Amino acid sequence: MYENLFIYLSIFILVSIQSIIGVGILVIGTPLLLLLKFNMIEILSILLPISILTSLLNFIFIKLKEKKIKLSIDKNLKKKFILICAPSIFFGLLILKSFEKIINFNYLVSFVIFVSIFLANFVKKKIVTNNLKTIFLILVGFVHGVTNSGGSLLSLLISSNNEKNYSRYNITFFYFFLALFQYTIFLIVFNNHKIFNSNFEIIIPIFAGLIFGNILFKFFDDKFFKLLIKFLALLASIFLILN
Repeated sequence: MYENLFIYLSIFILVSIQSIIGVGILVIGTPLLLLLKFNMIEILSILLPISILTSLLNFIFIKLKEKKIKLSIDKNLKKKFILICAPSIFFGLLILKSFEKIINFNYLVSFVIFVSIFLANFVKKKIVTNNLKTIFLILVGFVHGVTNSGGSLLSLLISSNNEKNYSRYNITFFYFFLALFQYTIFLIVFNNHKIFNSNFEIIIPIFAGLIFGNILFKFFDDKFFKLLIKFLALLASIFLILN
């Protein structure tokens, strides 16, 4: 009973965070499950379906609710995204499959998060050329395939020079497809036929977290929104290093 309560509470918190900033289930959930001694294959199986569903529901919710704001998706980024990220995720998952038992994922995920924060602080929009965007997308896909943490790089870069509504909308859109690509390739590479968790009770904390997160989002300004993304990523990294 208490174990189920902990699981549902954790899902509620992670979904709430992802509903606020666009990421959270993979960025925070992966370090949390690593600390609880889950391996990366188990973590992918557990978190990816929840992340996909949460991002999809949030994208629909934002699209319906924010019509007056006239939100848009970065067209230049969208053109490159499918062609670049999917193959990069594939190679990342192959590396994961080949070297799962010898990679220290605590240190690797921590390193990825620290690099993401560094890039978000020092890479400014005016110097992000098309070639540089291509490199970033390759890194996002590859890192996401290996560590589940490519979303931290993606979200920090999108949010660094944009206001919160635009940032959340774009992060949610690209994060949905990032997780969807990853999960589809994961099922193929690891020959995993279990597509979704059969425990449909998790729908309750998912919907509760989605509603709660979207209510809280209204109270955050742009500065706090960006700070929250960095803080959560940094907190996850510190926990992994200490472990």
